[in-house]
Amino acid sequence: MNTKMMRLRSAIIGTALLAGVIAPIATAAPASATSSLVSIGDASAVEGNLGQGRVISFPIALDAPTTVDVHVDWKIQLVGTATAADVQYVVDGFKTATIRAGKVQAFANAVIYADTLVESDETFEIHILGATGADVNDHMAVGTVIDDDSESTSTSILGAGGGSVHEGNLGTRQGKIWVTLSAPSLTPVSVVATLTDTGAGTFYKAFTKTLMFRPGQYKKPIVLTIYPNAATTGDRIVTLMLSGATNGANIMTPAVATTIVDDDDASAARIYSISDSRLTPEQVLRAQALIDVSTTATAQYAGLVGWSALNAALLQRGYTSIGDGGTGFEHYTNSVFLNDGIELNASKVESIVLQRQSNGLWVLGAAMYILNNGKTMADVPEIAGTFTTWHDHQNLCWNGSVVVGFLVNGTCTAGVFRATPPMLHVWMTLQACGPFIGTEGFGGGTCTH
Repeated sequence: MNTKMMRLRSAIIGTALLAGVIAPIATAAPASATSSLVSIGDASAVEGNLGQGRVISFPIALDAPTTVDVHVDWKIQLVGTATAADVQYVVDGFKTATIRAGKVQAFANAVIYADTLVESDETFEIHILGATGADVNDHMAVGTVIDDDSESTSTSILGAGGGSVHEGNLGTRQGKIWVTLSAPSLTPVSVVATLTDTGAGTFYKAFTKTLMFRPGQYKKPIVLTIYPNAATTGDRIVTLMLSGATNGANIMTPAVATTIVDDDDASAARIYSISDSRLTPEQVLRAQALIDVSTTATAQYAGLVGWSALNAALLQRGYTSIGDGGTGFEHYTNSVFLNDGIELNASKVESIVLQRQSNGLWVLGAAMYILNNGKTMADVPEIAGTFTTWHDHQNLCWNGSVVVGFLVNGTCTAGVFRATPPMLHVWMTLQACGPFIGTEGFGGGTCTH
């Protein structure tokens, strides 16, 4: 490290220790544009029976937000069974989608044409021609025009088109499933949409909601909330169920599959070491500053060995256990610090984690910073990319400040469900996957302690 960088590092660490806060971290900018990857996901829609102008929306997503606008040029290609009679196609034309700085998603909208022909579903492709401000990771998506003419067109037909959405590595993102009527109804039509399957609460948010089509309406979006995941877990298929249609509408597609695309490969692997060459100098400084101030803040517990001594010291300083010592990692939280509205303050660490050693003795494990209530993974500050692994919990059931059960099929086994805001460990004990790894919740990775 050169002399200039050493001075900068000393200044950041000194300021953080003196003020008791980690200001350079809390105000850090999102990842630089050149480190972000852009992908496009599949999509589909019911063609309808009347008119033109229906749209298939393809999600164009970044794996992390950037500090600049990202411009993505895209073009429809008639590769598949669809023709220019099915989808609006310009031979030499292309369009540009813009993902604004700090955001992670935009949409490419393809216009499709309605007809009353009984035919097979038709497909076409969307190609990304290039991007400015990011590198292209996935350049092609498939669009499906779903035929809805197998029944009498005198009855409104409800259909939905699945597709895919890329999960991303930082920040909650959204995908859409469009539910459509074959033609606008003269009377209101409602339908119940339910999304709950394996991985609910971890990979995506489960829900049950009622969609209402008022007279003249034919298209309604269902928003899928997708949680970020930097681990290589493979694609995941989730199924949306439609039921209970009113006013005689027929449901053509009662089950609609959507793919959450795992966009993590070797080039986007998690970073476990502060010496990793993929970290920028600024990320190294911020990560080291966080380690240093956290070490100083928890030094009072570092010399204590045994659960009794540590428990007594933590209780004296306003911390109480959440009751998870059976895992080998017991989390203590300070309710005052949790609710003071202050984040990433080394003098007010929201949680202290104890770790049970192989010899059975408990020692100080980690300091853990928790964002304000109501915040999600979309709100986490950038510190050092995938090296600083924020995580949250979407399956815990509580009795006050104690965990007493887990969410199973949308129901608590005991207590009351309460989602947690994002949190970040800073480990004082050696961990196989680095000083910031979080394995208990979603977003922290799959590496074991």
